[in-house]
Amino acid sequence: LLLIPPLFLLLPIAAVINILESISKNTLYSHSQRNERSGAFEITLYGPATTGSDNLYNVDISVNIDRGPTLAILGTCVVAYAVAALGAVGLWELRKVEGTARHERMWTWIVFISNIIMIAASLGAFGYASSAQDSDKSWQRYEDVGKTDQEHTRETWACQIDKLYPNQDWAGSACGTAKGMRFLLVPLAISALFVFVSLWVLVRARGGLKWLFGGKGRYAGFQSVYEMRPPGPPSPYTGPPGPQWAPQPPQQWPGQPVQQWAPPPYQQWGPQPVQQWGPQPVQQWGPQPSVQVQKADATVEQR
Repeated sequence: LLLIPPLFLLLPIAAVINILESISKNTLYSHSQRNERSGAFEITLYGPATTGSDNLYNVDISVNIDRGPTLAILGTCVVAYAVAALGAVGLWELRKVEGTARHERMWTWIVFISNIIMIAASLGAFGYASSAQDSDKSWQRYEDVGKTDQEHTRETWACQIDKLYPNQDWAGSACGTAKGMRFLLVPLAISALFVFVSLWVLVRARGGLKWLFGGKGRYAGFQSVYEMRPPGPPSPYTGPPGPQWAPQPPQQWPGQPVQQWAPPPYQQWGPQPVQQWGPQPVQQWGPQPSVQVQKADATVEQR
């Protein structure tokens, strides 16, 4: 939302003014011819030569245009493009909370000063174009059409032709676009004022005018998370000393011996002898000799 004034108001209005200027110029020149001798543009108008006459004639007039107001308006549009770009970049930088206060103040002043210039340029161009338009003596009657060495603004040419020669349909659209181009300078200045609103929202979050002029401000994009941290290494703590803790001796109970704990002896572990396995002797089984017992000596069980 904060980027709406520079991107969606200031920039489009300047573009519309350029488009209207191009339409007005092309419309006027498309209905004129170039004089081969003088090189001037001429327009042929069909109408009475004098006021109240019913006789109609073709009148050729040379179109000499006072380009001062048009150049002032186009120059203001160029300024608007630059200011819109600076405003968009500046507001984008101020939306972030990771820059230093010096960096943010720089962008704040850039956006502020550029939009002051934009307002002054828009109102100045509008005042100059309106003054030139008011002082430009347009045709009041048909006798004024045939005067030589006439020089008027593009708006005056289109509007006076539309006034005295309504059959020239193109003159009405050319007059309307020329007027719209001039009056759009006022919304252009108002759009620059809206940029100030977006800028103030971001400046106020940092502390307002006090922060803008170098004072302390609220946290909004400072170098560290601590508000207004002084440069350099942190200063040592100078407050009251805290409680000191020391190891306490073991508590002795009367009648009870103090059990002293000692660590168990450290058992040495070493490599164990590897048991060698080899082939075992195979026991041979064979026929056993039988014992012969004589009958005379044999017992009952042996018999």
